[in-house]
Amino acid sequence: MRTRRLFSVLAGPLIGFFALAGCSQAPDDFDRTPEQVTTELDAVDASDLQLPLIIEPLELVEPGWDLPPAHLGEVFLSASTGEETLDFSAVDIHGSTLWQAKRPSGCTGFTVSVDADGAPLAVLTDSDSSTDCDEDVTASAYDLETGEQEWGPVDVPGPMRGPGTVFAAEDAEPTEALALDPATGEAVQDGASDVRRLGEYRGTILSTDDKTLRATGEQSWELSLPDNGWNADELRAAPETDPGGDVIALDAGDGVGPVLDRETGELLDDDARGVAQDANTGAIVTLGKQGLTVIDDTGKNELPVSVPQSVELEATVGGLIYLREEGTLRVHNAMTGSLARGYPADGSGVVAVPGAFTPDGLGTVQAGDRTLLATDRVAEDSEES
Repeated sequence: MRTRRLFSVLAGPLIGFFALAGCSQAPDDFDRTPEQVTTELDAVDASDLQLPLIIEPLELVEPGWDLPPAHLGEVFLSASTGEETLDFSAVDIHGSTLWQAKRPSGCTGFTVSVDADGAPLAVLTDSDSSTDCDEDVTASAYDLETGEQEWGPVDVPGPMRGPGTVFAAEDAEPTEALALDPATGEAVQDGASDVRRLGEYRGTILSTDDKTLRATGEQSWELSLPDNGWNADELRAAPETDPGGDVIALDAGDGVGPVLDRETGELLDDDARGVAQDANTGAIVTLGKQGLTVIDDTGKNELPVSVPQSVELEATVGGLIYLREEGTLRVHNAMTGSLARGYPADGSGVVAVPGAFTPDGLGTVQAGDRTLLATDRVAEDSEES
């Protein structure tokens, strides 16, 4: 699972790249319609990588993505950069490309969400007049597995700001952000002029005014800002795509903030600077003033792990926690906090760090600038051993 820090590290250079690539002109005419392809990707040679033990028996494919991927269910979505376009592709856990779609090079905003029945959707942005995707921006939703259009194009006020289906122009006031219902593409309206849309999380729209943090849509609950010591002007979504389907991470100032249960609004941690959810175990791991805390069905467990400010939470998967301190990656047991073996003892090469995973232990790893997908195909040399 990709955490807020990792996303921010990746997003910076990507945003810079596309700002330079953009030229504020109309993009060339090309077909935006998703193309169903169903192409099985070839396995890649990973002998020059140090792979997490959880995926070492599995075949890896390399979709060529340049943007941090998003996923829901068994499908992962991201895009590679062409000369003038972004080339989106949806790839499943079997290592097969399901569909592809082109967009102008600056339309980097995309997300995954759900329709009214809980089926996974991909939401992409587009513009007919700007390669930077900052004018005449529209959003459209597609079935994440088939690429069939579900709604759109819908006019939105600017690029996707997220998390989820939240859009705003570059210089817009916070109250001018627009949230779309991912199930229908309709604008979320409640009539109040001082409401700020903070994010959309699997159909749950999170908003705030001066006094109340409010969830509507798929889940509904309210929390008092004064009672929790939150300042409305500082409260915002943590800058990550999605820490997991069950939690919402906010920044209440200085990069630290609450972690909330998406379904109930329960405050899980009030001062986290990192959060990740283990798709295998369901446990939520937070990194805050109290150090590392694991939250699961048994309650909260503060781990006896030294975590100075320089330590960042990279990921948690398979009951292990991956921490980065400057150029060093260390792995801890999520139950005891003790150091754990996350990689082969005799490994060498570039260290592949876990990214987004499914409950079955399949998902992405980041090895330098390469994003690889661990599929459910078992590597031949593992079958022979």
